[in-house]
Amino acid sequence: MPDPQGSSPPSAELIERLQRRRTGLAFFQGAVFLFWQTSFFRITPKDLDVVHATNHVNVSSYAIFAVLMMVFLARSGGFGWSREVREILNDEVTREHRRVAFETGFWAAMTAALAIFIASLFRPLSAFAALHGVLSAGLAFALLRFALLERRAQS
Repeated sequence: MPDPQGSSPPSAELIERLQRRRTGLAFFQGAVFLFWQTSFFRITPKDLDVVHATNHVNVSSYAIFAVLMMVFLARSGGFGWSREVREILNDEVTREHRRVAFETGFWAAMTAALAIFIASLFRPLSAFAALHGVLSAGLAFALLRFALLERRAQS
């Protein structure tokens, strides 16, 4: 079977396997991303003002992971794959799924922003909490929606 980074044309079997791997990875990353957010409920803005290396590492790793997930979604996966394989995997259906996923992420982020705005009327919230909520909702819902659409198309 040809290597996804090789120069020979990829087979239909390889493409199908890579599509399933990308779908599983998107779902796994979205679920892990959502699950990981529970750790941020323990961090308060006061904790971030004090020198707690673990909190800063946690926040930094969150930011790096968020950027990687945005790139993964924008590129439709394919880190390290050859250009030919990426082009084949990025077909019209996948582009439509990615568009719908971005739309879902937008609406999730806007809904989170509205919920945070309403919550801030009753309880003071930090900018950190607000930005974290909006980014997390938008990114997690986009990743999960993309994975669900891709999975449905593969069935």
